[in-house]
Amino acid sequence: MSEANQPEPVPSKVDDHPVRQKRGIRKKFLIGLGLLFALALGFNAVQSWRASTQLESRLAKLREQGAALTLDELQAERLADDDNAQTWIRRAKPHTEALDKLLRDYQEAEEFQTFRPTDEQIEMLEKAFEEHAEAFELYEKAASCSGFQSDWRIGEQPSESLRIHLDEVSEARSIMRHCSARAGLLMAHGNFDEALQLGLQMLKFSRIAGHQPMVLGYLVSLACRSVSLEVITAILERASLTDEQRVQIDQGLAECESVESFRHALASERIYGLAAFRSEIFGGTLGSMLIWKFKIDACDYLELIGQMDDWAARPRYSIAGELELLADRKVGMLTKMSLSALLQIRHAHDRGVARVRCVRLLNALQNQFPDGIPDQPLLSELSGAEDTRLDPFSGEPLVVRVAEEDIVVYSVGINGTDEVGQFDDQADEGIRIKLR
Repeated sequence: MSEANQPEPVPSKVDDHPVRQKRGIRKKFLIGLGLLFALALGFNAVQSWRASTQLESRLAKLREQGAALTLDELQAERLADDDNAQTWIRRAKPHTEALDKLLRDYQEAEEFQTFRPTDEQIEMLEKAFEEHAEAFELYEKAASCSGFQSDWRIGEQPSESLRIHLDEVSEARSIMRHCSARAGLLMAHGNFDEALQLGLQMLKFSRIAGHQPMVLGYLVSLACRSVSLEVITAILERASLTDEQRVQIDQGLAECESVESFRHALASERIYGLAAFRSEIFGGTLGSMLIWKFKIDACDYLELIGQMDDWAARPRYSIAGELELLADRKVGMLTKMSLSALLQIRHAHDRGVARVRCVRLLNALQNQFPDGIPDQPLLSELSGAEDTRLDPFSGEPLVVRVAEEDIVVYSVGINGTDEVGQFDDQADEGIRIKLR
């Protein structure tokens, strides 16, 4: 047989052993990977069931307690349009926007802060207020309403709804700044009686504005109240007031110590938070293997809101230690972000209470000592409830310091240290009036 016709050699069976070995390893690997995936799915299913059960249990408990879980439930009893402050705020909006432009430069000037406009500024203010006299009629109607109910709604994308809310809440602060400018004009003309009535109207408006949705709305209402207190403090510094006027001041300030607005802010914040969890977390791109983690996070969030609500009526000094422990509590990532914000809101709330009490105390001292407040007045001699003279941060009486130039009434603030009435960087919290 020739070489050309010789048969080709048959491959040895030993040669395909490495190939079969690799196939076997790959098969085992895929089987193992499938088992791991099945275990992960099983684990996720169990965790998701537990988290869902826990979340639904918390929601059911809130429903049993009568807590509102939607904006419609929060505003179940609707106000009549003419008794809803938002109606008049909306109608005043063209005037509000126009006054924002006309008063912009003045509101950045020192004279606006001191309520002492120059002759040129007085002329400008008179012209602006005459041109937009209807604005103050509408502001007064808003303040005379029994409440504030927003028609703001949470859409499919809560973050977009929040942007709209941010635009709306700024109107209240603009209104207060316009009223403050008008109070300064009235005081410049020596019309302290009308200035006081405007200041009391501003106080009431700030309380009504406290029912704007979410803690953001509550923060704006605290800023509005701060402007009101500045007006009333300026009047206490410069005017001779009757007993009746001092009673009106005390009553208006006493109503500001209610925690109703704070609790409303927490309730509406919980509603927004739940909507955000459901639409942008549970139903978004994160609705995957880790959904149970976010449901547990939502449980932490509900517990946090509930805890802050339970403490709402308690004075700051009685929960200071608990707030410190709360700050260190291990919670979900999203709840941790809310925790920081809510602690700041509580701090702002307590600062607001401290300032209100300082103005109340000054008003009472001036009434008790019309010829001049002594260096060390005995607060126990004043009429009224003693707890209204306590520093919410320390539980001790508010500090009163009388000097030749001024009188300072203040709280020691969050650090608990008496820094002799230094208000820079929020060291102490209170008010100061100059003596003539």
